[in-house]
Amino acid sequence: MPKITIYITNHNYGKYLKQSIESILNQTYQDFELFIIDDSSTDNSKEIIESYRNNPKVTIFYLQNKNHIKNANFALRQAKGKYFMRLDADDWMDPNGLLVLSNYLDNNEKVAAVFPGYFLVTETGEVIEYVSR
Repeated sequence: MPKITIYITNHNYGKYLKQSIESILNQTYQDFELFIIDDSSTDNSKEIIESYRNNPKVTIFYLQNKNHIKNANFALRQAKGKYFMRLDADDWMDPNGLLVLSNYLDNNEKVAAVFPGYFLVTETGEVIEYVSR
């Protein structure tokens, strides 16, 4: 059983999708499963998604005309991890992100959810702002 289930939802974000997927697959903490959920994309997303078909950490789902809530509920029903996380297809995660978040949850039993800070960046990757909550 993986400790963390991550799901990436996608609808026509082929431009960013590979970076999002790779940011999870290249985590320093590797006890996870990754669901890629594509919802009716008409761009090149399917080609990108299918390139991960044989990765043992990846499970691919193609859904039709759902929304974020229905996709989240679907992913939650499939999840095997103790922790559950969503990553949008146009976002990516720091290589130590899963390690930091899971360690925090492991060491703080009264905490039920964590939300990391994030960077707003331009299309070329230039950092505009750091947002912390």
